Amino acid sequence: MSDFNKYCQEAAEEELPDSEDEEDIGDEDTCSPQELAAEFQLQYKPQDETSVSLQREYVLSLAADQGFTRIAAGLSSSAMHIYNLDAGAGKLANFSFLPPTDSPKPVSICGIRFLDEGPHNIVVGTTDGYVRLYDLRLKGEQARFSYRHKYMEWPVPKSMCCFDRNANGRVICCGTEQFESNAFLLFHDVRERRQMGCYCESHEDTVTSVRFHAQNPDLLATGSVDGLINIFDVKEAEEEEALMSTFNTESSVARLEWHKNVYDKDIVSCITTTGDFKSYESEEGDEVASFQRPDVTAAIRRKNAANFNLIGAHNQEDGGVFLLAGTNFNKGEILRSVSVTNKNELQPLANFQGNKQIVRDSLFDSKKGLLITGGESGIVTVWSQETSGTAGSSDKLKVKKEKKSRKQAPY
Repeated sequence: MSDFNKYCQEAAEEELPDSEDEEDIGDEDTCSPQELAAEFQLQYKPQDETSVSLQREYVLSLAADQGFTRIAAGLSSSAMHIYNLDAGAGKLANFSFLPPTDSPKPVSICGIRFLDEGPHNIVVGTTDGYVRLYDLRLKGEQARFSYRHKYMEWPVPKSMCCFDRNANGRVICCGTEQFESNAFLLFHDVRERRQMGCYCESHEDTVTSVRFHAQNPDLLATGSVDGLINIFDVKEAEEEEALMSTFNTESSVARLEWHKNVYDKDIVSCITTTGDFKSYESEEGDEVASFQRPDVTAAIRRKNAANFNLIGAHNQEDGGVFLLAGTNFNKGEILRSVSVTNKNELQPLANFQGNKQIVRDSLFDSKKGLLITGGESGIVTVWSQETSGTAGSSDKLKVKKEKKSRKQAPY
């Protein structure tokens, strides 16, 4: 069993300890409260929050529809809560609940995505190897996608670690555990409800993240425990022809995202399992930015990197990128963000005061300035920016983009 699925299985069992049970490692800010307020000029407070369960359940995955009117939260039990979001008021209203999957073994969520531009169709991946399609206006599953051996030449594990759907909602890609020295990318046609094929030679260890480009339905980034990020053109049926670029992070990939630079070129970013951040120009292979765990710890003005959690990389409305980071200290009390200003610099951006949990996933609506977080205490929180004392700070903290660097080999 991979480390990822072992984590999910443990998270699904209520009596096992989690990060919030661990004794705090000593930690503190590296500057005074006055200096902190001056550096993190954007201040966020919880606008609304809700607990998903009275039981001990993590929020492992969050998703929002394109209009940011509906929020889905996937739990370690494989249950899912769906909320209507009043963005103007920053308030959540309970809309729907999908119960845990009926399985004799512990199963947890490994991803949630809204299928298309609307707020009704949602796809849910679980670690037992299934992706389920729901129409929230109807009862029950509308379709279920899973591995079927009769269509494949090779045996494939029936467990799944991650999945995504492409920009037009036509294709689903699932990443599996390592199995007999290979890890698999399985493709399904959503409309025809059929398995399309797989790639099985580009990763040598468990696939931990798959992410389709937000606009290009044929562009796919995948990351693995083997440390590689692969970029595919999925129009190509043959894996060798589909593989466009490979980047070696020299670590283990945890999470991938797509961004744009000032030249409108595609950037793929990676958060590693050790809390490092790296990003690459997807076509030419240039390294755009690279920050190790202690670098980001220092940027959020904390002393002890052992407490540090790098949660997500989000796109800003002006085209910049910020990193959301927290700590395990005092049950996740510290939650801050920093801008990636260029290849060698991180700039303090926002301080989120009143956090009650160790955050495991986040969403950001750049147009409305809302951040949604979920984590180990089973809380979904809507964060909004305080209006007092922040005038002009957004302009001041706009991200400066680095000019093109000399091309580097991916290895």
